[in-house]
Amino acid sequence: MAQVIHLAAPTSYPGATAALEPAESTLVLAIRWWVADHRQGDDPLPRLCQALEIAGAHDAAFAVDRLMAIIARTVRRPVAVNCPRCPNLSDDEKQLLYAAYLVQSGEAPLAERALRTAFLSAQGAEFALGSLEGITVLFGEANLVFPCRQQPAEVVDAMMPWTPSGDARTLH
Repeated sequence: MAQVIHLAAPTSYPGATAALEPAESTLVLAIRWWVADHRQGDDPLPRLCQALEIAGAHDAAFAVDRLMAIIARTVRRPVAVNCPRCPNLSDDEKQLLYAAYLVQSGEAPLAERALRTAFLSAQGAEFALGSLEGITVLFGEANLVFPCRQQPAEVVDAMMPWTPSGDARTLH
């Protein structure tokens, strides 16, 4: 007897965070909190640990911290990360979600290429993969699965770029 597998066509990323799936919402919020704490000179780990504990992926806090530290050190251009309460999703946040989906789906080389094309140096994209693999494994253990989505457009979102080396203490 033949097995029928229904393949759903990938959907595009929504423009609003309210339309994200749980894994996507969790990662976006973790990234936004990390950036907000970093901008204020605070240690992001306590908040990340608490939030990701609630999501069932406590140890992912360390991988998110490592990922964001790599991004902060290896970006080729400012990265648009909105404030934690912003209802909109930036194009760069979509790129990070897409890379996480690719890694969780076993497509790490494509994830590395997507990050390198979007905003990271070649070495940064390579290093970021290890952190993304840790995040996606721990998210998977917490039943946080990234949905299949279309690759986001490679457009720079100029709403609120985050330049790690600059003095950006304001939030969007």
